[in-house]
Amino acid sequence: MRPLRAAARRAVARASALLAPARGGLRILTYHRVNAVHPQDRLTVHPDLFAAQMDWLARCGRPVVALESALAALRGEAALAEDAVALTFDDGFADNETVARPILERFRFPATFFLSTAFVGTGSTLDRYRSCCADDRMLDWSQVAALLAGGHSVGGHGRAHLELDGLPLAEARAEVEGCARDLRAGTGRPPRLFCYPRGRASAAVRALVAEAGFEAACTVRPGANRAGADALALCRTEVSGDDDLEDFALKLAGAFDGWHRLRQGLAG
Repeated sequence: MRPLRAAARRAVARASALLAPARGGLRILTYHRVNAVHPQDRLTVHPDLFAAQMDWLARCGRPVVALESALAALRGEAALAEDAVALTFDDGFADNETVARPILERFRFPATFFLSTAFVGTGSTLDRYRSCCADDRMLDWSQVAALLAGGHSVGGHGRAHLELDGLPLAEARAEVEGCARDLRAGTGRPPRLFCYPRGRASAAVRALVAEAGFEAACTVRPGANRAGADALALCRTEVSGDDDLEDFALKLAGAFDGWHRLRQGLAG
């Protein structure tokens, strides 16, 4: 990120935190990749920085909870720890297991990994990295099993990572239902969590996700989630490769929520 833009963004975030401090609630963080292979990729966090972020979380005392375990609290059926944090990873890259998992387990933090199931175990990858290198492969089902055995959870991210709002309803249904079937077959467990590819979901798409048996789903709308939140439209906060620890702390405090709403509004 260019220095002037980064400085302006942080100034807006600090002012936002002072003028309208975020209230409590479950803050769901979004990651994609953790590796040292793509230093200029916004969706890739360097392992050293990721470890520093997890250390910051451990030292600041905010409870890190499994997203699945927070669903009852979001429905108002149980108490949710104040300022709880949940960690999520989108797409299903192999470095989630080989690089991120050991760091998470060093801190005993659970995470949820959202899989684009048509790519699992195929040797293929998403278009963004298709011409890059062998380190861009996706998870296979044995690695998914290792994540589950380590106390983490997996959810659906469609089959082929297609933006569901842009598909005819029948194709969107096939993507969602096929993803649910893949997860049942690959894990032996009923799927509970979904994440909309590229984050957008109309009411019709949310209905398809519920019909496929998913209990909750994540968007890219910024903010924290409180009891009574729409479980099929949960808010999240993205952590980017160009965030430093100050950015990370500001994002956890909700200081970037207004900035992100503005950017999403301008993007339509």
